[in-house]
Amino acid sequence: MEKRTDHPKVRVLVIDDDEAARLSIGQMLRLRGYVPEVFSSAETALAWHDIQNADCIITDVKMPGMDGEEFLSRVIQQKLTSPVIMITGHGDVSMAVRCLKIGAYDFVEKPFEDEVLLACVSRAVEKSALRKEGMALRKRLEDLSAAEEGRFGMVGKSKAMLDLYEQIEVVSRSSAPVLIMGETGTGKELAAKAIHELSPFLKGPFVPMNAGALPETMLESELFGHARGAFTGALSARDGKLVTASGGSLLLDEIECLSLRAQVELLRVLEDGIVQPLGDDTSRKVNIRLLAATNVDLLEEVRQGRMREDFYHRIMVLPLRIPPLRERTEDIPLLLSHFLKRTAERSGLPVAKLSEKTLNEMLRYSWPGNVRELKNAVERMGITGQNGFTGEFVPDHSEEANRLLSVPATHGRLRAEMERVEHSVIEAALREHRGEINATCRTLGISRRALYERMKKYNLTKEDFRS
Repeated sequence: MEKRTDHPKVRVLVIDDDEAARLSIGQMLRLRGYVPEVFSSAETALAWHDIQNADCIITDVKMPGMDGEEFLSRVIQQKLTSPVIMITGHGDVSMAVRCLKIGAYDFVEKPFEDEVLLACVSRAVEKSALRKEGMALRKRLEDLSAAEEGRFGMVGKSKAMLDLYEQIEVVSRSSAPVLIMGETGTGKELAAKAIHELSPFLKGPFVPMNAGALPETMLESELFGHARGAFTGALSARDGKLVTASGGSLLLDEIECLSLRAQVELLRVLEDGIVQPLGDDTSRKVNIRLLAATNVDLLEEVRQGRMREDFYHRIMVLPLRIPPLRERTEDIPLLLSHFLKRTAERSGLPVAKLSEKTLNEMLRYSWPGNVRELKNAVERMGITGQNGFTGEFVPDHSEEANRLLSVPATHGRLRAEMERVEHSVIEAALREHRGEINATCRTLGISRRALYERMKKYNLTKEDFRS
């Protein structure tokens, strides 16, 4: 009896219009532990619902209707990745060679010994298994990448961040107000969104509002709404953010900027859910989860009389502190990798590399602007770098950064400076290679498509550089 080698659930498709041939091959495969799926025509094999999961395909070349060569073309066209072994007669070798050139795995010439075909199948199945393992690994890395970098859209695996993720989960279970404290650029809004998405208010809206971005005369109207004619310019009634956020969460950033009167009105909303629009005798009932954020010491605001003590205690039910970047420097390499990848994806450039000197500079830097400053720095470095490396590290608070940011607002400030540098680099590369696209792409490290898009953007043509 022939030796059996088990290949659990390894499926091999056999396609042959000769019934005796396909049954013989199927039996031979079954004796070796494979799971054969036999078909009398290429058309029926292509119509099989699970063809994309085949580990190997064996097909005769000469068949009525769709022959083996056309079948292979269809397999390639449909992006099926199963290795295809062609069985050829003596006069079909030239066709088999053509098939090899367009993507067939191998061919076996008739008449063949069983061991010859089995050895070919074994190699093809091994190749298929390696491909599937690679795909599974890439998927696992993709699935885990977000979790490995951090959670809730926040990047970091330091103890400080792990503690923060746990606290976010804890405060999310309640409907009480949360006060999110942290320096500028630490990610307070990301934390607020995470709390909303984990809370009982998930099905409602998440409405952010920056109290510090509005003049005091507009702040109360924006928050509580107003009736038509409530003040000059109020041509129609308008719902405020509290009504808009009803059933969901309202994030009030820079909450210290609320006037004392607005604090009294908001305190009432938190106590009984009643909103009184400006100039309107009719009150509105709302149900919101208040998420407040600040980057100042609110106790000092209370001591200075700029915040009511009862309001302070009402919003301080569940405090949440976002750690500054200088307290979690071990997360900096992970953040750098994350933002370098994002910059590369947006720009169409390959992921830039950091020199050891630059990395050490960034690890020693205090990051007063926190994650936002690091993100800005990486974007500058990724775009201005050359030869696969990032440009020079320029902190947001340095004189050089201030020079970059001093470009008039009408020119887009930092973006205008970055585009000027990109334009200059591409133009220099095109000139160096006299408009030769492939050579320019290699020098810049970008694809042809990315280069053509940028040439169109900057009104450059290859003919301009051929003289």
